[in-house]
Amino acid sequence: MTSVRETTDTAQTDLGQTEPAARPCAVHGWCAEAGNHTMHASAYTEAPTVDGYGDRVLVANVMAEDGAPYIGWLDLDLTPAQTRTRVAELRRHLDTVAALADLVDGQAPLEPAAECYSVTAPGAKNAIISAEIYHLDDPQPGDPTARIAVFSQPGADADLDVAGADQLSADLEEFLPRLRAQRDHLATILGAGGRGSIRAVDGTPGHYPWCNVAACITHRYEERDGGGSYVEHAGCQTAITLADGGYPEDAITITVGLGHDEAFTSGTQAHLTVDDLNGLAFDAAGVDQLLAQLDTLTSALRTMRGQMDSEVRP
Repeated sequence: MTSVRETTDTAQTDLGQTEPAARPCAVHGWCAEAGNHTMHASAYTEAPTVDGYGDRVLVANVMAEDGAPYIGWLDLDLTPAQTRTRVAELRRHLDTVAALADLVDGQAPLEPAAECYSVTAPGAKNAIISAEIYHLDDPQPGDPTARIAVFSQPGADADLDVAGADQLSADLEEFLPRLRAQRDHLATILGAGGRGSIRAVDGTPGHYPWCNVAACITHRYEERDGGGSYVEHAGCQTAITLADGGYPEDAITITVGLGHDEAFTSGTQAHLTVDDLNGLAFDAAGVDQLLAQLDTLTSALRTMRGQMDSEVRP
């Protein structure tokens, strides 16, 4: 009887003949497929942990058939830009999950407006990195009135062993979501709310931190009504224009901004308008509901985008 012998580069049949190993893919250097194939695929990458059933999570790889390569991830076919967007979304989600862990084990919860966050390496005399928001005493016209200072302290150097390096890595991972929270808080201070262009905000007394003071209007009551005045506060606005490549006049512009008219008791509201149609005003709970609805819409659009490249089944 002829035995079957396996080697790393040849395969032997029971007839004593050898077959050459399949050739690596000559089209894409990242392709892990060998021999004749039309679907190119890289090796899978996955999260280092599994779910409660022992299954792999967040499995992804690069694939290509007839067209340009794409990333297969989250049951979608994603472009590089779409993949980076999804990764950023997951990072923000992981920051939120980490904050939940802080609440459960009694650590200080994530505070975007905290004065300072620091990381100290094992054995170091001082913090190796710190971040805090500070306000400029005399900002130049047009410059932001606040910034994030990132700095280290003298004597922060340290020689780490494996355990020390692990501890520093864990501390830096806790530092990153706090730095992102400070970034978002800074954007709020400057009136951009984390999106759109950040514009300098005047710290004039009697106005909110988000006020675009030049746009705020002071109204005066008639003397017969007792005199006095009240302010119609207005924040910086963010506008986006949606167009489908057709007629320019068919484009749609959506504008959002904060406002508070002291003549009413409704408090600060977010105002949303679409072109010249009637606008909507949302309180804090309304904004939370709007964000949830927009998240649902965005998720649906991403799913539809992935489906747009599908072919009709034979």
